[in-house]
Amino acid sequence: MNEAGDQMCVEMPSTAFEVDAHIRYSEVDHRGVLKLPALIDYFQDCSTFQSEKLGLGMAQLKAKHRAWVLTHWQIVIDRYPALAEPVTVGTYSCSFKGLTANRCFYLRDSEGALIARARSTWAFMDVERGRLVRPEPEQIAPFGTAEPFPMPPESRRVAIPESLDPCEPITIQRYQIDTNEHVNNCQYVQMALDVLPDEASPTQVRVDYKRAAVLGDVVYPRMTCSETMVVVALDDSSGAPYAVVEFTF
Repeated sequence: MNEAGDQMCVEMPSTAFEVDAHIRYSEVDHRGVLKLPALIDYFQDCSTFQSEKLGLGMAQLKAKHRAWVLTHWQIVIDRYPALAEPVTVGTYSCSFKGLTANRCFYLRDSEGALIARARSTWAFMDVERGRLVRPEPEQIAPFGTAEPFPMPPESRRVAIPESLDPCEPITIQRYQIDTNEHVNNCQYVQMALDVLPDEASPTQVRVDYKRAAVLGDVVYPRMTCSETMVVVALDDSSGAPYAVVEFTF
């Protein structure tokens, strides 16, 4: 959204991959608008579909013991679309540098105006050895790159306040596990939403992913709130974070 409060129409690069959809009943909350975790699922699914179409999908990565691991989100939501509203979700790669990549995502309405947009950082991992590796040229060239679209300025990492209030522990269940055998990226945001004292519709979400939780792990949320921001640290029993989530209102 620009300074006048109008939704932006941004021309996307030729390397962008897009999927048309309608907001489904299963994706909306009791108000009839898209849930935040469903928005994140749209983004994740879109990049997965692009990788599959380019022949660089899950099967190809798994055969080489490789995976792209999300390390950071910045998501800006101008509005939450309503049930049955037609939308277009899109994504494109912005850069590949060493062991990491940057990728943009967006959701547009039927007029082409941006509803939500995001930037993300990913690391390329050898899952067999458990370490980061540099992707081969043939693993990144088909994506192409293009300049990222405008986003609010942000610090690289989500700051963890010194004082955080403990919340009820959460035991990781099977429905939270994805094909990588650890908690899906979206589920950390859902856990953070679940500990908020009131229903929330953030205008910005930032997430730092530190390490993966797996089935049976116990997550210990800690939270601090201000008038415009909530920070939730999702920790293990020793206080080391799996992820840190920041909501801005």
